[in-house]
Amino acid sequence: MRKTIFGCLGAAAVAFALQFTMADVQAGFFNTCNPCDEVCSPCDEIACDPCEPVCGVRAGGWFLNGHMEAGFFANEYGQKSTYNSYYRDQDWDSGNTNLLQNTRLTGAQVNQVYLSMGKKVDGRRGLDIGGTVDFTWGSDAYMVQAAGMEYNAGHWTTGQSNIDTRWPVYGRWGQGDYYSSFAQAFLEAEYGRWNVKAGKFYAPFGSSHYKSTENFFYSWASTAIISPHVGGGVYTTYEVSDRLSVIGGWVQPEEFGESSDNNAVLGGFVWTPSKRFSLQYSFAAGKDKYGTLIYGDSVHRTLGIGSYDDYYVHTLLATTQFSKRLKYVFDWTYFEYRTKASGFVANSAYMWGLNNELIYQINNRWAVGTRFGMLNDYFGDEENWYTIGLGANWTPNKWLTVKPEIRYDWFSKGDNYQMTPFNAVAGPSKKDQFSGGMSAVVKF
Repeated sequence: MRKTIFGCLGAAAVAFALQFTMADVQAGFFNTCNPCDEVCSPCDEIACDPCEPVCGVRAGGWFLNGHMEAGFFANEYGQKSTYNSYYRDQDWDSGNTNLLQNTRLTGAQVNQVYLSMGKKVDGRRGLDIGGTVDFTWGSDAYMVQAAGMEYNAGHWTTGQSNIDTRWPVYGRWGQGDYYSSFAQAFLEAEYGRWNVKAGKFYAPFGSSHYKSTENFFYSWASTAIISPHVGGGVYTTYEVSDRLSVIGGWVQPEEFGESSDNNAVLGGFVWTPSKRFSLQYSFAAGKDKYGTLIYGDSVHRTLGIGSYDDYYVHTLLATTQFSKRLKYVFDWTYFEYRTKASGFVANSAYMWGLNNELIYQINNRWAVGTRFGMLNDYFGDEENWYTIGLGANWTPNKWLTVKPEIRYDWFSKGDNYQMTPFNAVAGPSKKDQFSGGMSAVVKF
């Protein structure tokens, strides 16, 4: 009887899956859309099918969609994930190391369960008001948490003067492996060529995005280490022409009103001279009292030492579509800060990184890609971190993409550099590492 029940359930599951698998396939990282014969990318914000005009948005602009990514990643040393604080990114030698961002855990993990809802705006016929709320849970979610929303940045604790004994992050949503966050929560208004967003939103830096549906590779580029992922504030986009848009506003990188002492000006432009080339430049420059953005991990390393940090970050991102099948992405990101702390020696550091991705679409189901990146870091001494990787995307239908990947990372460091980035199970830490894994992304 039990075998009969499980057999029926298995047959029903197969029949259900075949309904999707045998559907019209519009797969791959970019596709040719008829009848316009233009290259389209399914990595747009709301693209369910890039060749459908409605693009998943219902009448009135309302939408509800999401995705889930789960996978595994491992390194050649078998180093397991460990924790020495309230959250894992304070352990540099844990698992695959926090340098790899979203594949830091060794073994299987649920990276993202992502739900997006809201109302898109269209100001072509006058003022239109909408907004977006994105909620995410998983092993990646801590990367889009913001001070003042999902956690509180630490300040000096009475009676404690040793920074190593004072953990600065309190009330973080999650602990250990899994976290949760409102990745975005903003109101939006559009009138003609003007668009205004206010709230918490994705910061326009780097070539690696938080949403796994927007990345070809499973792991992130090295420039993600120095790229703010989210910010709170308000900014305006003005469409100068069909080929040029400019942005400007006020932002708190990695914060959402946690304090009034983190303020930066945000600016940039997007220039698309042709359908096959686009150039984006964005920058943020400001001051932060409690060190939300600091050297080492500009995203979520909050020391809170009561210092005043002047910081500057920019990204130059170029995308070239050589043909309908071949695509190239170039990313140059730079981050610098200067610390002015009472009782501390003033110091400064800068980091800059390059990321190059070349992606070839074999057919509607398969695409392959290679990536080379480097990160130059100066903090009293200079070192370089290099990475090279190979990956593929298998997209058998509209709702599923499987991403296998292998990568090799190595360090060239100065004599005074103390960090040991790749920690072996036994013996001294290593300066290089092979790693790899695979994830599956399901869109709904």
